[in-house]
Amino acid sequence: MVKVIIKKAFKAIKTVGLYLSNILSKYSIPITRNNYKILKLKNKYRGKRCFIIGNGPSLIAEDLEKLKGEYTFASNKIYKIFNQTNWRPTFYMVVDSIVLEENIEEINLVEAKRKFSLKCYISLSKADIYFNNNLYIEKKGTFSTNIMESLYSSGTVSYHLLQIAYYMGFSEVYLLGHDYNFNGAISKSRDLSFLRNTENSQIYFTNDYIKVNEKRACQAPEEMYNGMEKAKLIFENSGRKVFNATRVSYLDVFEMRNLNELLDEEKSI
Repeated sequence: MVKVIIKKAFKAIKTVGLYLSNILSKYSIPITRNNYKILKLKNKYRGKRCFIIGNGPSLIAEDLEKLKGEYTFASNKIYKIFNQTNWRPTFYMVVDSIVLEENIEEINLVEAKRKFSLKCYISLSKADIYFNNNLYIEKKGTFSTNIMESLYSSGTVSYHLLQIAYYMGFSEVYLLGHDYNFNGAISKSRDLSFLRNTENSQIYFTNDYIKVNEKRACQAPEEMYNGMEKAKLIFENSGRKVFNATRVSYLDVFEMRNLNELLDEEKSI
């Protein structure tokens, strides 16, 4: 009887603590170790630049080698290219439940200085920091400027990473490997109907990205596009900018930059 009472009391305290933590996170007040870690990231990299790496077919190991010493975010199965490069991401994240559940052993072995995940996966993934993720339909495409309270979804993990990069204070963000060449991709500046053809079916940097009989994560091209537009607006309204440095990209939201020229400019300064 005493054990039952103690168990119920512990559960009640835990519930109240979680509720209080979520309330105070709206005001950037951390009462948990996890939220304190998030607060320490706020504007930590103010004025610096970073690269958010996608997993599109134009991504090559040589480009990643050039990014050694840069702040980089990567996601999902980026580890599939690790055997070709000594580069490792600064930050790494997976938010899709299918990707996580189908590849949890490999994901937990990824080398990165900081690994992020969502609180709903806390029993599954081995991460350094966990975030709330708001999945309410009416909230999709919202851009969080207070990631201690919540992150928001919009069709791609890169949208989560853009919110994190914003919170961290990065003034310039460069997308790399965001080919956006999948069936159903949206553009406001060009006709992408040709992407429906089977010969344009490769959407990852390696042919073995999806294992045989592996469940596939769904794509949400409209959500993705709208999210990218929202991110561009938020960054620019704060005097910051997102560029697209992907070698071959059909994503027309951001100003394009040539990666080689960008890195050469840095060397000449």
